[in-house]
Amino acid sequence: MSILFNVWMLPILFILHDFEEMIFMPLWKTRHHQKLETFKKPFFGSVTQGSAFAVGVLEEFIILVFISGFCQITHNTLLYLSFVIAYTSHFIIHYIMCMRFRGYVPGVVTVTLELPMVLMIISHYWSSDVPLLSVFVYLLLAMIIAFTNLKIMHLIMPKIQTHLEKYAK
Repeated sequence: MSILFNVWMLPILFILHDFEEMIFMPLWKTRHHQKLETFKKPFFGSVTQGSAFAVGVLEEFIILVFISGFCQITHNTLLYLSFVIAYTSHFIIHYIMCMRFRGYVPGVVTVTLELPMVLMIISHYWSSDVPLLSVFVYLLLAMIIAFTNLKIMHLIMPKIQTHLEKYAK
């Protein structure tokens, strides 16, 4: 089996993508703060510190490692497929942010580089003998878990940032 189709590829792709966000998001927010203030909803939430953002990334990474481990142990390729699709669907958000911002937004380079890979992974795991209803149910579950977790983390990260700022003093 190609390394691309190993269930551990999802957390690897995720962390590579999030490295781009962790490195560039604080710098990008500082550089473009005036332009970003014109938007109603802040890009990447209200967090401005890379360390606070990294805590959210770590939590999501741990979830993906757990899911990949579970899928490897149970051979549940449908669950793995659904989380790969959920991860891939968030690429659309990056492209929308780029269009709204009219320029580079952290994360867009890696989603563009990863897109062919995740499409190959989806094609590999999407078996024609799996009922479409099963794919839909698993995908719905994965999307609910992923986007609910993302929403919760974006609510918690500003509080984490406040605690980290207090710790630094």
